Amino acid sequence: MSFIERLWASSLVAFIILTVWIGGGYGSGREIMEFIAKYGSLAWVSVVVGSIFLLVALYLSFEIARVFRAFDYYSFSKSFLWRAWPLFDILYVVMAWIVIAVIGAAAASVLQEFGIPYVIGALLILAVVGILHFYGRTVIEGFWALSIAALYIMYFTLWILTLSARGGEALNTIARGVVAEGTWFDAVRDGFRYTMYNLIVVIPALTAVDRFKGRAESIWASILGVILVYGTATLIWVCFMGFYPEIIGEAVPWIYVLKTINAPSWAFALYTIVLLYTLLTTGIGMTYGVLRRVDTHLRILRGRGLTRLQEAIAAVLLLAFSLITAQVGLIALVAKGYGTLAWAFAIIYFIPLVTIGAYRLLNPQWRKDLWEKV
Repeated sequence: MSFIERLWASSLVAFIILTVWIGGGYGSGREIMEFIAKYGSLAWVSVVVGSIFLLVALYLSFEIARVFRAFDYYSFSKSFLWRAWPLFDILYVVMAWIVIAVIGAAAASVLQEFGIPYVIGALLILAVVGILHFYGRTVIEGFWALSIAALYIMYFTLWILTLSARGGEALNTIARGVVAEGTWFDAVRDGFRYTMYNLIVVIPALTAVDRFKGRAESIWASILGVILVYGTATLIWVCFMGFYPEIIGEAVPWIYVLKTINAPSWAFALYTIVLLYTLLTTGIGMTYGVLRRVDTHLRILRGRGLTRLQEAIAAVLLLAFSLITAQVGLIALVAKGYGTLAWAFAIIYFIPLVTIGAYRLLNPQWRKDLWEKV
């Protein structure tokens, strides 16, 4: 592979991390508020802590996938959990279910702002997910890559509009050290929790790690992934500080911002279209991760995996079930469902990854016979 091909391979993995991460909570701004921005001038603490843990987790995950050729979460989890891999299986499926439910709740919140029935948005999402799964990996990866361009067109528009209207107030709020709620400890804890429960985004990205030829790709993909996720989150936090602390309780903070600054109608339309696009990319990421695991298991059991039609039908059914549960509400889902599972990811994924996983990378021959038995 040429340098450009290797750079693209690692960049694509970082793009997948961001596009799957965005989802309903991040795209609506609710996640950023819940785990970062609500701490006001202390929010930078959450950003720094989250960035450090994410960098470590991404690098070790990509290297384990590359070195041990573990590109689906069935093989991946066995690489550092041994016989405890079913715990990761359960955790991933539960988390995927909650993430897709959040996508549905976010879509409902945004569509309701424009008087569009929720069922129409849900049917559109189901149709697109089914079609993309039918056409497979190449089309799905292209869909993810395209979303990066759409995403940053939207964010640059939002940042320019918001900071032009409230940039002075935002910087003044930060400079005065305004903290409406929480302490340093709370900011550190939520920076850690925010990265932990979002580690689920690693799984859809693993399939693209099969293009990596060396450690350099893992390093670049990890660094770029952190920059994309937390760099974007930092600029969103600065924007929200122009409306702090009134914005804290808003279900969809970006809608509140656009209404408050009397943004033009085209800005609302752009935000809605791109947000629905990012909801799709996250939903596809969750279903794609689950179905890659199912496909691998079927190949082991019967020598062949899912057909294109079977995969499309399975993806639609999985997504439909999760969307039905979306009526819990966006704030409750983000605050309760995500927050609780953050600790489960820390115990079942992160701690074994940085201990057993890291040791296996340093000593690939360590207890090789034992690992092969799994």
